[in-house]
Amino acid sequence: MSEFTDKLANDLKDAGIEYAFGVVGSGASLELVTALEKQGVVYYPVAHEAAGVLMAGACCRNGKTRAVAITIKGPGFSNALPGIVSNYYENRPALTISEAYAPTAPSSKMHKRLDHFSMASTVLNGFASGELDGADVKKLFEIGGSDLSGPIHIDLFQGAASFRKETAKFEIVNLSADVFKKISDALAMSKKPLIILGSLAARNLPDINWQEFKIPVLTTAAAKGAINEFSEFSGGVITGEIKELSPEKILMAKADLIVSVGLRNTEVVSASKYLTHHINIDLVDGFAGGFEPKINFIAANADLEKIILALKPEISKKTWGQDLIATYLETLEKELFLAEWMPANVFRQIQQSLPDSTAVLDTGLFCTIGETVWRAGKPENFLGSSNGRFMGTAIPTAIGFAVSSKRETVCFAGDGGIRNYFPEIKLAVSEKLPIIFVFMSDGGYGSVAMAGRPKGLNAKGYDIKNGSWWRAASAIGCDAELVENAPALLAALSKWKKRKGPLFLELHFDQARYGAMTNKLR
Repeated sequence: MSEFTDKLANDLKDAGIEYAFGVVGSGASLELVTALEKQGVVYYPVAHEAAGVLMAGACCRNGKTRAVAITIKGPGFSNALPGIVSNYYENRPALTISEAYAPTAPSSKMHKRLDHFSMASTVLNGFASGELDGADVKKLFEIGGSDLSGPIHIDLFQGAASFRKETAKFEIVNLSADVFKKISDALAMSKKPLIILGSLAARNLPDINWQEFKIPVLTTAAAKGAINEFSEFSGGVITGEIKELSPEKILMAKADLIVSVGLRNTEVVSASKYLTHHINIDLVDGFAGGFEPKINFIAANADLEKIILALKPEISKKTWGQDLIATYLETLEKELFLAEWMPANVFRQIQQSLPDSTAVLDTGLFCTIGETVWRAGKPENFLGSSNGRFMGTAIPTAIGFAVSSKRETVCFAGDGGIRNYFPEIKLAVSEKLPIIFVFMSDGGYGSVAMAGRPKGLNAKGYDIKNGSWWRAASAIGCDAELVENAPALLAALSKWKKRKGPLFLELHFDQARYGAMTNKLR
């Protein structure tokens, strides 16, 4: 295999691979990581295959395939599946490569044999196998980074190259004068237009300065940072779950026109039709269901920025919402920051201490608070399981992000999410990565407990015994502390700035207050 893996490593490097993660065996997978390191692609050995895939996904957060996760066949590939599924939800085109049997291998060869394609085809943009050449690899990467980005896979064996799946092709409608006039006319008639940005805007429109538009701009959680959230026209994050303190209730209700860019039903918890006149602009069709916009225009990627810039003069004639947003933020302040020792104040204190750091969130009640309180000046200031709400992804995602960005990273996980890939912290220690792992605990699965306790349902489903982890983190070589109040948190952050490597902080909160903190948000 060595000549084959050497060539594949070269082709992967040429196509853009910069980082490799995984759990390898003694055969072709080990040869491949050896060949990749010869090409200058550093390999990071992980504790679990899925964690390696999540790390690779974090490296591919901008829609470009920059990382690969490598496994053995069969059990190794099946262990990787949770990471592949998460990358599918988050549109991260990470590459996975697994050892595999060639189709010509006799049926008697059964050791760890598994049909990888059948197991994963529904969550992969592309699946290729065999002796791919450089053109094949580049084609696969284009499939992964298409208008609907997603994970891609190679089955590693010597044999004829083949593509068993390519991502669906979406029909593109060139912008006609008629459609553009309808959009322009709606803007001209509007007095209070509002913009919603999906993650498409963060990936494909990095040069649009949205805060210049002087009207409220909201985002999905996956698009946090597409508008500078310190801007006076940043209206916060929509989820589709409309409560009394959600932006949908406070801001969108006052608008007379909603223009969304890449608003997809995959990026909200619940998609429902807006009462206000709604125009959506996207690159792919089929994801506006539930929203039912009056105009759902599907553009070519090359036209997307031109369309926004062409609409900007009409939008720029409008100015409104600044006072409304300020009042909304004051209301949030009164609701979320009443108690000093609660997640909202913790998020704020950490961001004030580390103003250009990146928050990586797991999922849970604290996640809703973090999406609301943490302000992302740019997309690289926030990363989460924003679409999949996939518990346990934060630790490996933070590690992959820190590896590929070298930025100060703050990883937030709760009682559930801390458990899945806890041993991966050892990799952060060995690589001296600039990560603070913040464990927020109320002693159980907060959102599940809030539903289960009033009904008298079995507490084993939501209460956690022996839920402390800071001593375990210390035992695997990570500096760790139990932090019980705001001054202690500030002191811990100050000490961390003066040293290298990761830090683990364990924070405990009042269970009743913690359970009620999102009642008016989601």
